[in-house]
Amino acid sequence: HSVGGSLSVLLLLLLAQDRGADFVNERVARVYAFGSPPIATTIDDPALQPGDDVNVTSPSDSSSPKKTSPPDMSSRPKDEPSPSGGVLERFGLPTHLVYGYVQPWDPIVRLFSEIDPLYPLLGDLGEDGKTLYASGPPRTLRPITRAIISAWEGWPRFRDSFRDTVSQNYTSVGVQHILLSEPVRYLSDRLVAVDVQIPPVETVLRISSEDLLPALTSVFPLDVFGISFVPTAIRSFVHHFYPAYGFPIVDYADKKQPGSVPPELNKSEKEDYVQKIRDIERDIGQKL
Repeated sequence: HSVGGSLSVLLLLLLAQDRGADFVNERVARVYAFGSPPIATTIDDPALQPGDDVNVTSPSDSSSPKKTSPPDMSSRPKDEPSPSGGVLERFGLPTHLVYGYVQPWDPIVRLFSEIDPLYPLLGDLGEDGKTLYASGPPRTLRPITRAIISAWEGWPRFRDSFRDTVSQNYTSVGVQHILLSEPVRYLSDRLVAVDVQIPPVETVLRISSEDLLPALTSVFPLDVFGISFVPTAIRSFVHHFYPAYGFPIVDYADKKQPGSVPPELNKSEKEDYVQKIRDIERDIGQKL
């Protein structure tokens, strides 16, 4: 879940780079990631061949590249379909080796990507380096944030460091699954002030990694100003909190294939989920 899923994908890629695709394909059945931010992207380089040296650069230290070698992709079966996005293909791995699961209002799966709801905070600065969202229509918060930033001595250092670490265009890898509830839930999200309930999963939409981010930004848009409102912030937290990827998935699997989930597991998931939701409701009630 979350960064844990990202680390699992990263470990998979490092194993393929260090031990080769055959080693991974023989020993890893599948990697599962739930609500995990992306950690990779491809760079088009038609001249790059297996065995050639490539530069791997840390985003926070662009002046200190190190040398490594791309994995030998010749071991990939010729009849293996090319993975969406190309990241796994670069390592000689099949698309279906990674399964990702996404709650549509989870902002964490968008981090470090082109639709990162945080990066635009610094992606549209005015010439003075202090005016947020300089382009576009007038915004009430623009003069307020400019005044706050002008009074902050550490702003230039934070701004430059933040730009270096979040200006990636990473994409998810493998096969992605969007967990969708009943349609009326998305209407209630716009009408109810604060809703901390995770709805049951009614549909699981399988989608390619290259189509995931465009789909989310088109149907479930999030931006840095919208996510700052209390109801949206709470909804974002609830949809990323690990119970959102626990009981709803277990219950969905049990409905689709009765008897496939051990009763004691389903009961344990529900009890844990209910307790966590009660804790959230109590904390929100105390703060509001």
